[in-house]
Amino acid sequence: MDGLRIGDFKNVRLKVVKVAESIPPEVQTKLMKLQQLQEQLSAIRAQRQSVELELREVSRVLDEIKELPEEEEVYESIGHILVKRKKDDVQKKLDERREILELRLKTLTKQEANIATQIEDLRRKIAGMLAKTRKLS
Repeated sequence: MDGLRIGDFKNVRLKVVKVAESIPPEVQTKLMKLQQLQEQLSAIRAQRQSVELELREVSRVLDEIKELPEEEEVYESIGHILVKRKKDDVQKKLDERREILELRLKTLTKQEANIATQIEDLRRKIAGMLAKTRKLS
């Protein structure tokens, strides 16, 4: 059989441990920071996507409401029930929600760009530190 044997995994594990031990503590700290930033970036992207989805939905509903006559009443979902409301009241509420979502989206987009920049800077620093470590060994 040409596959890997259990003994092969022990050797790989030992090599990984040796490589981890050979990485200077300062680099290990920066690698942990990099991982934290990547997790933050992932969370912010998920939040941004959620806000974008809700913003599209609110905008779509507003477009539909604007087509209705002024005196028309609409139903607003509150929890598990629908409540009859005046069109203008619902439209004002949705306009406010859209403004909040747009502001939130702008904030998340800035945070995303800021963290992405931090990640790239940190990657460059780590690469430079590892290159110095290799030259010294």
